[in-house]
Amino acid sequence: MSAPAFPVSRLAGSARPLLTGETLQLRPAHDGDLDFLRRLYHSFRAGEMAPVPWSEAEKDAFLDDQFRLQHRHFTTVFPEADFLVVEQGGAPIGRLYLQRDEEGVLVVDIGLLPDFRRQGIGRVLMEWVLREAADAQAAKVWLHVLEQNLPARRLYEQLGFVVVGGQDVRMRMERRLPVS
Repeated sequence: MSAPAFPVSRLAGSARPLLTGETLQLRPAHDGDLDFLRRLYHSFRAGEMAPVPWSEAEKDAFLDDQFRLQHRHFTTVFPEADFLVVEQGGAPIGRLYLQRDEEGVLVVDIGLLPDFRRQGIGRVLMEWVLREAADAQAAKVWLHVLEQNLPARRLYEQLGFVVVGGQDVRMRMERRLPVS
């Protein structure tokens, strides 16, 4: 099963600096990013796969299948989303997927390579999302986070997000924005 193509982004052809003078950028994902995004996905699941008594080849095959299924889900359920690659110094280091609709902005997914976690990059990305949403006069920004992901939950709480629900092991958090 191959991964489906990314939908055409409304941001196609742009690399958007997040902060003036910073080397952090966002750009629309394209099919050439799929290998990087697959490796990124593997890094998200490395901890839970470590104790599984499979060979590395079996783990890789399983995670490759899981990545393709997740990618297909995201591109099917969110066909108008902005699928963005996070770059630092021109090299890909993460992803940020956003769905904008009449309710506001949904952070479908956000994630960074292990070497770039816990360095404030997630905060920069989420602050950018909040500014973009406010500029678009969105009523809210919301996301889902794993209950056990305490660093992410703390970050979202520091940014004004509150828990408004959840199911299974995921919590729904949102931040209401002032509408002018």
